[in-house]
Amino acid sequence: MVGELGLNWSKKFASFEKKAAAAASLGQVHRAFDLNGRELACKLQYPDMKSVVEADLRQLRLVFSLYHRYDKALDPEQIHEEVSDRLREELDYNLELSHIVLYRDMLAHENGVNLPVAVPELSTNRLLTMTWLNGTRLLDWVDADLQTRNQVAVNMFRAWYVPFYYYGVIHGDPHLGNYSVCDDGSINLMDFGCIRIFQAQFVGGVIDLYRAIKEKDRELAIHAYETWGFTGLSREVIDTLNLWAEFVYGPLLEDKNRRIQETDGTVYGAKIANKVHKELRRLGGVTPPKEFLLMDRAAVGLGSVFLHLQAEINWHQLFHDLISDFNVTTLEKRQKSSLKKAKILKPN
Repeated sequence: MVGELGLNWSKKFASFEKKAAAAASLGQVHRAFDLNGRELACKLQYPDMKSVVEADLRQLRLVFSLYHRYDKALDPEQIHEEVSDRLREELDYNLELSHIVLYRDMLAHENGVNLPVAVPELSTNRLLTMTWLNGTRLLDWVDADLQTRNQVAVNMFRAWYVPFYYYGVIHGDPHLGNYSVCDDGSINLMDFGCIRIFQAQFVGGVIDLYRAIKEKDRELAIHAYETWGFTGLSREVIDTLNLWAEFVYGPLLEDKNRRIQETDGTVYGAKIANKVHKELRRLGGVTPPKEFLLMDRAAVGLGSVFLHLQAEINWHQLFHDLISDFNVTTLEKRQKSSLKKAKILKPN
């Protein structure tokens, strides 16, 4: 704290709990109160994390290289690039502060989602201060009544996918520690380090793939995968990728209330993932584009949340409410406006 706010840092707070209230991926969170009595969460980065992250990324590259020597199903080169880019961004708490501003703009009309207010005057590149949000962990809600569980699930769905389908932004880390649940079923989003901003055309490709699966349109599927960044796909590889796409989009295809996974499985997507992996390995493998990583992570992570909640929702209707008026130009305008407010550069 001396390094971030100076020798007299403690005088900037009415109180500051030196024992951490929670752990963060690259630091720890301390509860504090400002001089006006406002309750705060101060996320303080561990010392020398930049060197630690770079060392980890070098080790990860070695692990990926060894893995790819004996398993050709997936070429992890672009995945390593994406992980590296996102982790380096997570080190920059000034950027995360901008992400908070961005999310407050994108979700301003979502009553089921609560967001902290960033405190720039008490923030630096390695210290992020925001207002404290009170809530309980999601697993405390798995025994609630179905209506309550469904409401929590809907709020989670909209917290992740309103930003994506309206603004081309995805929160890439639906880890249980990154949000909590309030008494009214609304959710608190509390961590904004792992954020991915996409070109509008990529979002269009995600919707095109849904329509291709729904209408069994191979040519549209090829176009969608190419928009995502896949190249040189054979018909067999496309059919194999479609197995995964059919699983992910499956709940969205049925216009009825249903669970996210209507089997007895406790791990979301494990069986189909193993099947796809075996087929890709047999076919010589594929190179997933870097844009694929966080989209897939968000889908699987949220699916696991919905599985824990045993929510029974018309996912088709939720999804169509978001995409019914989709237009690339409109998304680009929204995205440009929100990024400008948050002082974030346009994505590459």
